[in-house]
Amino acid sequence: MKRIAICLALIGAMAPAAGLAQSAAGSGDRPDANPDRYVLSPAGESFLRLDRQTGRIAQCVQRDEAWRCVLVPDVQIVLEEEIARLSEEVASLRAENRRLAEKAGEPAAPEGRAPAAPERHSLTPEEEKEIDRAMDFTEKAMRRFFGMMKTFRQEFEGLAQ
Repeated sequence: MKRIAICLALIGAMAPAAGLAQSAAGSGDRPDANPDRYVLSPAGESFLRLDRQTGRIAQCVQRDEAWRCVLVPDVQIVLEEEIARLSEEVASLRAENRRLAEKAGEPAAPEGRAPAAPERHSLTPEEEKEIDRAMDFTEKAMRRFFGMMKTFRQEFEGLAQ
């Protein structure tokens, strides 16, 4: 929507400047521009035109005896449009999360906050013993592995000398 408004504003701004290409066709040196609205600055073989009303910059280049001005992309506008798009997407995803939570019978997360992490269940004594056995096995295997690596390194260094 914002882009359409900008395009309409540019068309409206360009309408008075439509005579730019025709009236500049004879001059050749520099494009004609309303001095109250536009500021022209030389930039190599072209001119940069600053629109004092909109703040937009266009590059004006002479082609076939006529000046053509093309708007220079404004990074700030692109960033603002991307932020707006992402904000809409976040709002849509939050609404979808609320809908899915309600469907599943779960409480929805408060607005602007991530859903709470699922509750952790405590382990039974038997499960804790099983984990301890697995950790002991892993520790022995790692010690054995690193012992073998130390032996291989010592043998390799002995061969290298």
